[in-house]
Amino acid sequence: MSSNVTPDNIFSMEAVKIDSTVQTLATIQLSYGFPSFGLMIIFLFLFGCSKIYSNSFYRLVQLDLLTNLLLYFNTWLGIRIEMHPACIPALKFIEKTLPGVLTWSKYFTWWFMHIQFLTAAVLSVHRISSIFFPLRYEKTAVILIRTFQFWSQYYFIFGLVFFIYSFLPTLLWLGFGNEVSIINGILSKKRNSENIVKATNVTAVFSIIYFIVILTLGLTTSILVSSKFKAVSSSYENVAKKLTRIALTYCFVYTGILMWSVITAMNSNLNFLPLFIVAINQNLLVFSSDLMTLSLPYILLIFDTNVRKHVFRRKTPVNSNNFGFTSFLISS
Repeated sequence: MSSNVTPDNIFSMEAVKIDSTVQTLATIQLSYGFPSFGLMIIFLFLFGCSKIYSNSFYRLVQLDLLTNLLLYFNTWLGIRIEMHPACIPALKFIEKTLPGVLTWSKYFTWWFMHIQFLTAAVLSVHRISSIFFPLRYEKTAVILIRTFQFWSQYYFIFGLVFFIYSFLPTLLWLGFGNEVSIINGILSKKRNSENIVKATNVTAVFSIIYFIVILTLGLTTSILVSSKFKAVSSSYENVAKKLTRIALTYCFVYTGILMWSVITAMNSNLNFLPLFIVAINQNLLVFSSDLMTLSLPYILLIFDTNVRKHVFRRKTPVNSNNFGFTSFLISS
């Protein structure tokens, strides 16, 4: 390649200019992102170290927290940092030290969509499996223990399967959408337009599928909670509802965000959204993505009394019967 000629699909990442709007939005995103990121790390270790949370549901919550931690970090590395001129030297250093990392980071922005859906959906699947067998748990401890062990012991297998599956949709297009490298001493990005179009279309189709699936899971969980435990004692009913609220709320938050992604994908072909919405749509998608990625710690704080006691260090002792180990023995 001649040093004086640059192909149309290769752009200098070092040519980015300071944009006051981008800086303002980044400040807002960091203002809620850093505290949320910190909470997610705290909960990840808390659930792994405290015996109060030694149950199957929290293992799946840990899996989801880890996924969202990595996803959030990747959005900054793969997308957001390059919008700020002051951060370009850091990206250039990363590319020099670990060639290809930034290219893969951009690839993973597609990949994370799939594993994020799976880790969110499995929480509802866990609750549905629990709701189906409450009477059996009362009758025999063997079934209870086996189910508890299934979710507790195989959550790592779930994670591995989710990890592998999330690569499969991205095989529908060959190669990277964006490739980052240092060309003639300049940090540059190569855009493969054909791959980007294919990736966008594939993502739109999967967004619709995931929207239908997770909405179905949420509605199914709601119906089961409202009807399944009418024949069971009120204590079982209360426990079941408490255990389900986290998964159900998280499910519907995810559903709302996916619905906006579906509407955006449809608008690319039908053009029915107002122009002022289209103009700010990219920013709306960023904030909605953050809402989905960072919401779980706050849902836990709202519905889980043990988590609140740990975080706010209340003097009242943490009670395993209050949304803790004993509760999950009933319905894990």
